[in-house]
Amino acid sequence: MLRKKLKIVALCGMGMGTVFLIKMNIEKVLKELQIPAEVIASNISSLSLGHDTDLIVASMDFEKLLKDKPVRKIFLKNLIDIGELKTKMVAVLKEMGYL
Repeated sequence: MLRKKLKIVALCGMGMGTVFLIKMNIEKVLKELQIPAEVIASNISSLSLGHDTDLIVASMDFEKLLKDKPVRKIFLKNLIDIGELKTKMVAVLKEMGYL
């Protein structure tokens, strides 16, 4: 079954350097899982979620701020731990029917 290409927003409040690292890790996990997606890097001040955003990946610091956003979210304790990211992404992608 053909599924739509995911749209994922990588979000960070520390600066654009960190968010690009998160974005690269997301892309690495998606490539390994063979899931096509558009990954966008954003900071909290310029966050704009379109109706087509499927997933936000962000620091645990943003959990309260984003709780009411009508989109799936992954909150990371360690922003550079690709193992934590992969574990959480696999769980969400299974829920979404991509795995």
